[in-house]
Amino acid sequence: MASQALLPPDPTLELQRDVQRKLGRCLLRLQQYEILLKAFVAHGDISGPPAELQSVKDAQVGCSQKKTLGTLVGMLTERHLTSAEEDDGSDEPQGDGGLWFRFRFHVGLDASQHQATTAALKELVDLRNELVHHFLQRFTIWEPQGCIAADAYLDASFETIDDHYLTLRSWARGMEEARALMASFMSTATFEDLLVNGIAPDGTVDWPSSGAVRCLREGETRFATEGWTLLNTATTWIRAQHPDQHPQRYGCGSWRQVIHESRQFEIRRAVNKEQGCGEVWYRSRQEEASMQGKSSS
Repeated sequence: MASQALLPPDPTLELQRDVQRKLGRCLLRLQQYEILLKAFVAHGDISGPPAELQSVKDAQVGCSQKKTLGTLVGMLTERHLTSAEEDDGSDEPQGDGGLWFRFRFHVGLDASQHQATTAALKELVDLRNELVHHFLQRFTIWEPQGCIAADAYLDASFETIDDHYLTLRSWARGMEEARALMASFMSTATFEDLLVNGIAPDGTVDWPSSGAVRCLREGETRFATEGWTLLNTATTWIRAQHPDQHPQRYGCGSWRQVIHESRQFEIRRAVNKEQGCGEVWYRSRQEEASMQGKSSS
């Protein structure tokens, strides 16, 4: 049986296969970039009360999955790329006085870098749309010359996409390092003091959110008589129920000093005629009590 001669390869077909392979490589890299960008914008700016942070993060992750690349790039440039001329503290949340946390990662660029990066990101979105929607309109890959032109275009396109991906990956690594540092700090006693007791690392006290003020207010709810609470009664209860809460923790020598320093309470002195000694009574300042009532309603 005579063997059939092998047909010579079709040069146009070989060129088409190279174009197909390189187009696929570009689209896969674009998808990698988009997946990373969704994670970046979802985790790069999270804020809210401590108890709601997880639900806030989950909602942002879900929302980012529905965004187009153009929208994601807009979020990246608006929220995470800052120039020297921008005031980065203008969007601080306006809470009701309760504890509020915010983690925000941003990349600081000078004015020229910011302008160039923003323009390059817009070009990336245009390139993605060109590859996905208009590639076959631009290149006639049924002819050798069209394949050769498409091949060169795809090589340059992949280099552009890959550069953007590597840059975003370096930003994402920086964000993960920042989050790890924050998580490490949140596991320390210093952070617990800040969260639970309102004591900052430098020793200053945020009195409205402090543990001492919370205990005094709880003492009011338990022992108030006609709106006033006997300080000795409240502090005896605090020592028994919350032994870690004491004036020295807040740099004070007595509970009377806590009341004075916190500026959250009014104080009244009276004489106990039966025991023949002075007494100190306290109550929340009326404007503070009014705010407490509004926040709980």
